[in-house]
Amino acid sequence: MECVKCSVCHRKFDDTTLLSLHNEYEICFDINSSSLPEANFSCPLCNKIFYDPLVLQIHVNEVHDQVSVQTSESQPPPTTAVATSDSLYAQDLERRERMKRQYEQQATSEISVEQWQEDEDAHIARMLQEEENAQSFEEFQNRHGGSRRTFAERARWNLDNIYKKKSISQAKYEEYKMKLDEMIAQPIERTESRSTDIIPMISKLPMGNILDRRLCRPGCDHISATWLDQGWACGYKNFQMLLSSLRYDPQYSMHLFGHDVSNQVNRDIPSVSFLQKLIETAWTAGFDSDGRQQFNNHLVNSTKWIGPTEIMACLAHLNIKTELFDFHQPKNIEKSIAYRYLFEWVRKYFQQQQEENKNNNIIHPLYLQHEGHSRTIIGYEQFRDGNIRLLIFDPSTPKYNVEKFCKNPYSEAHIFRRNLHSFQKPVYQILAVRGVLQSDEIEASKRVRSIKVPLPSAR
Repeated sequence: MECVKCSVCHRKFDDTTLLSLHNEYEICFDINSSSLPEANFSCPLCNKIFYDPLVLQIHVNEVHDQVSVQTSESQPPPTTAVATSDSLYAQDLERRERMKRQYEQQATSEISVEQWQEDEDAHIARMLQEEENAQSFEEFQNRHGGSRRTFAERARWNLDNIYKKKSISQAKYEEYKMKLDEMIAQPIERTESRSTDIIPMISKLPMGNILDRRLCRPGCDHISATWLDQGWACGYKNFQMLLSSLRYDPQYSMHLFGHDVSNQVNRDIPSVSFLQKLIETAWTAGFDSDGRQQFNNHLVNSTKWIGPTEIMACLAHLNIKTELFDFHQPKNIEKSIAYRYLFEWVRKYFQQQQEENKNNNIIHPLYLQHEGHSRTIIGYEQFRDGNIRLLIFDPSTPKYNVEKFCKNPYSEAHIFRRNLHSFQKPVYQILAVRGVLQSDEIEASKRVRSIKVPLPSAR
């Protein structure tokens, strides 16, 4: 049988299927190059070794991502609602019962993580990640948003945790402890969580087997969770990422920031606590009353999760129009490729936005929600064989990883790339910004609605 060869790295494969898998999942490099990638990527959860970091990412998403939110097969998948706070946000009692059952199953399991010599920020991020070793149900609840602790209480718990693990000095611990309430109350997001100018760097990555790459523009900051809000604030972080893009758009900047986009001085992003106040203000004005009731009319200084509907209400109160789209997992298509239609929808979104915004050259990212987590879609890459890979900013990606990308974009780009096979949840939602609300649209926008994207037919 005649072998087929990769045109980039010249590796040989027995058939075209293996070549296609190589093109889609592996970093392609010239074998004659003097600087080859390290063939030693270890999974931090099960210690399996992988040759390629992207394959490792797929492994983590497929194998380990399911553990934290999986339900029994007898339970129906969560359904999306029209006028609830978040159709992917389970009711408290249901979620707590599910967490209790899962905790009982996992209480005796332990995860060993190799200790790395890292700088202080990296070490803090890793120590917080080791909450996965929680030995009490209270800690387990904290990981999954079930805790009733306030913002300040959870931040203090995080601070105590990293201090006990010697991730920070006693002097720094005392300083943070003294300033904790002040840090939480700050209306502006801390620079420790923000990474700027990432989009231009991604746009300059080698194309290789990639036929087309589209990105939001002119920019979107990556905003990571820190010890101050670790474990529950992903919705806020993705809201901040969206705002960091909207600030560049003349039609939104005045509504959101109170100044024209030409003002290059003020590039501040609202903090989590300030966003909580904005959402409550929107509720008071009558936006998403049903969602408000689900939160017992209170969000400020809490660690309650938010989702796309809270963001919709907040933006609508600021005269920004949004649309929320539901993507259900098709039952008649192989699970590993079930969400191909979602990837196609994202591709069409970025292509249409590029066509419609030729004059101002502005394309905004998409807010992506699924059970247990949310992320920000900043673009996509399409391979020559037609397969699509999404480009995603994840708030759970530590800032030190983003800084590693800035130093070595080619070898670290995998932290932003997500493959079709990593999408395994029962339901996904995508929030898109659609312009400014007209006066006759404001009243209708007070009730949150979602649009179910038609399922693809079996092929």
